[in-house]
Amino acid sequence: MKNKIPLLVFIIVCIINLYGIYYQKESVVYTTKPLLMITLFWYYYANTKVLSPYFLAALAASFLGDVFLLGKGELYFLLGLLFFLTAHIFYIIMLVKLLKETRPIQILQASVPYVIIFVLLLAVLYSGLGTMKIPVIIYAIAISIFGTVSLILYFQNKTKASISLVIGVFIFIISDAVLALNLFYEKQSFYSILIMTTYVLAQYLICRFAMFSIQNSKQLKNEDS
Repeated sequence: MKNKIPLLVFIIVCIINLYGIYYQKESVVYTTKPLLMITLFWYYYANTKVLSPYFLAALAASFLGDVFLLGKGELYFLLGLLFFLTAHIFYIIMLVKLLKETRPIQILQASVPYVIIFVLLLAVLYSGLGTMKIPVIIYAIAISIFGTVSLILYFQNKTKASISLVIGVFIFIISDAVLALNLFYEKQSFYSILIMTTYVLAQYLICRFAMFSIQNSKQLKNEDS
């Protein structure tokens, strides 16, 4: 990586944000959380020759999701959920653009772990979702599709970048699952730190995939043409 300064800034912002969460300093959290995707974008932009519009859109939606989830109440949660749903849709489009011809058996194999996670988590949460059942289920379906597509891409192209993607998406699912457990099942004091730690790690790993895999894909297409 030619420019490591943005990555260092991103890591520092993450650490300060986690400090604010752990010590319950709202002013620190409110200041640093909107900076997470901004500094990650800086890292991506500074080290990428070929920018993916879908990844940029996903980062922008994630930024808005972060901002709205800072608010309190059901409306802010719904808006945050909507923007993260939008981010996942852009991520899915980004990956679908990279897929080769996909066989039904690949889709079936890749979907199995995420269907199992979806069913188990929904079984635990369902009674506590109340009026949020439909939004949460729609969101869970979207991130399950994201996981499935990432695994299909790995089946088709086993690279370090695709491994980074699969791990990143799986960690994202863990982050969202813990968030859901904290909101709709049983609150735990350590959940907040776990949610944010897994979230920033997931976004970073997906960013790494976007930096290397998409750039290489564009280069190969240019060479073929």
